[in-house]
Amino acid sequence: MNRKQKLELTWIGKEDRPKLEPRILIEEPERSYHAAHRVTDRDLFDNRLIFGDNLLALKALEQEFTGKVKCVYIDPPFNTQQTFEHYDDGLEHSLWLQMMHQRLMLLHRLLSLDGSLFIHIDDNELAYLVAIADEVFGRSNRIAVVTFKQSAASGPKSVNPGLVSTSNFLLYYVKDKAHWKPNRVYVPIARDARYNDVILNMDAHHSEWELGTLRDAFAQSLGIEPSSIDSKLGPKREKRLTQFVLRNRHRVVQPALVRPADINAAAREALSASAEQPGRVFN
Repeated sequence: MNRKQKLELTWIGKEDRPKLEPRILIEEPERSYHAAHRVTDRDLFDNRLIFGDNLLALKALEQEFTGKVKCVYIDPPFNTQQTFEHYDDGLEHSLWLQMMHQRLMLLHRLLSLDGSLFIHIDDNELAYLVAIADEVFGRSNRIAVVTFKQSAASGPKSVNPGLVSTSNFLLYYVKDKAHWKPNRVYVPIARDARYNDVILNMDAHHSEWELGTLRDAFAQSLGIEPSSIDSKLGPKREKRLTQFVLRNRHRVVQPALVRPADINAAAREALSASAEQPGRVFN
């Protein structure tokens, strides 16, 4: 048995490697637009629109950009066996697989260690493309297969008496997950008004904690009476209250009534004791 064997998708011609010679990209100055000068030494005039075969273009970029590209998005032909105005989307299956395999290998070399790849595809070649990308990038570097709604079941689709596809997919891979550091996107939301109590003596043991209202604690921080909050702050009240909650997020809480069936057995005893002594905190 060959111990070097691995699980992979195969097709006729997979081992064939095209002989690609390095190409020189020639700029057309009359079609190039950028700022008249650099503002700082870090400014880069690096936008490029390349006209030509994308496999040759990727090869031409290899010498300058290997290991330097942070993000790649590609929208390859879906191979739906249809003919469109500007291209034929009906390659023989093994040719489509070979086309994608060659390009994915070049893209893999271009990506930096923390680089990401996004591939837009529909369900026609989805399973095969996942298998190829898993082989090139490694299954462990597949972050997600994202499904998004591409169209609605309306018009001819709503009349068609069969299954209707309204989704497309984004395959999300990274060069090396160990170096991948995603930038999280945070969406602001309004303050949750249900969190309206404050632990007054946070530094004490939890069994001695005492709760007070958020309104009273907020007023005390301002040195005013709770009844005068609205009149003194006016329209700034909610903004100032939100700022207070954020500064004291470690002790702003929401007391909740929990059914015994909704918690684990270890917490039911504490819940029962809390019901008998609502003024105490049990662990």
